[in-house]
Amino acid sequence: MNTIRIIGNVYTTVSEDEFTDAFIEWLESKGWSFFGRTAELGDEDDDGEILDGILSEEAVKDRETE
Repeated sequence: MNTIRIIGNVYTTVSEDEFTDAFIEWLESKGWSFFGRTAELGDEDDDGEILDGILSEEAVKDRETE
């Protein structure tokens, strides 16, 4: 069994509930499963959590000083 971590945002016109339902339906159609969480972001939210998870420590420090 392989585990794949997904780090990112999905831009869509549907609600979080509609997206989650469709995502789980797609995963189950493949015989796969998902363990994690979803969160609907608002206009005031940024991608800091995502960037901090994928950028090097040096790039994160550079972002903080900008």
